Amino acid sequence: DAGGRLLQDDRLHTGVRAMWLRMTAIFEKTFKEFIRDRSSLFWTIAWPALWVVLDCLIFTQGIPKPILPRIKASMTLQMMGFAIMLAGMANLPASIAGDRERGVYRKLASTPIKAWEDATGRLLALLLFSVVSSLIVLAVGLALGSRFEVTGIRLLKSIGVALLLLLSSGGVGLIIGSTAGSAHSAVSIGVGIAVITSAVSGVFAPYQMLPKGLKIFSKLYPPSTSISAIIYLILGRRYAGYNPLTRLHAIYIVASSLLLHLIGLWLYHLKLWSRRL
Repeated sequence: DAGGRLLQDDRLHTGVRAMWLRMTAIFEKTFKEFIRDRSSLFWTIAWPALWVVLDCLIFTQGIPKPILPRIKASMTLQMMGFAIMLAGMANLPASIAGDRERGVYRKLASTPIKAWEDATGRLLALLLFSVVSSLIVLAVGLALGSRFEVTGIRLLKSIGVALLLLLSSGGVGLIIGSTAGSAHSAVSIGVGIAVITSAVSGVFAPYQMLPKGLKIFSKLYPPSTSISAIIYLILGRRYAGYNPLTRLHAIYIVASSLLLHLIGLWLYHLKLWSRRL
């Protein structure tokens, strides 16, 4: 009857509101941890920004002036992507491992919070922090002469690819956070993986300069090929080094990024939430 439906709707509304409040609480807690951790702030914001300064002031010597602003723009986009990688691979696992050290997950076992609510709250915090860090790096690049000319459609597509970069990097971060012994080791492992894989996949240097074997790795490694796709969309093939958005490769970027994130979620649930299964 009408009264029963009204009561059911009220319960549904109350349940949705309670779920949202739980995710918001996780989001606020995680984001505060991100901005209070000085070592993570250095690695995620200061270091990529410093690389932009070095790239734009030192490694652009002798480049013809007509293309110099776009070369600097390419370098800035690479470091914006690197900042997102570091946020997902270092900040996120540090937060997870730190909570495990403090016994937070044992306490959560006695609350109504579900694993997917916790993961969603952390992912939203990662998203906001990544936006802030990448915008800071962008501001440094613009101040040093980077220039962008992009249509609204391409900008929207670039944002979509950046979200895939966030998911793949966050997937690696979930794996690290679920297995690392401490917050300190999680940061060290995450930064190490981000730096080494970036160095060999063309994030620190033009794709054209990579040996043949590393070019293959660059195309197959989800974070690096996502960064190349962003550069391709905003600056063109000349600066990306290849077209990463052919139909087949675009499908690969989406599928591999989602798969990497799902593997991270599965391991995160298995390692830290198995008591609630």
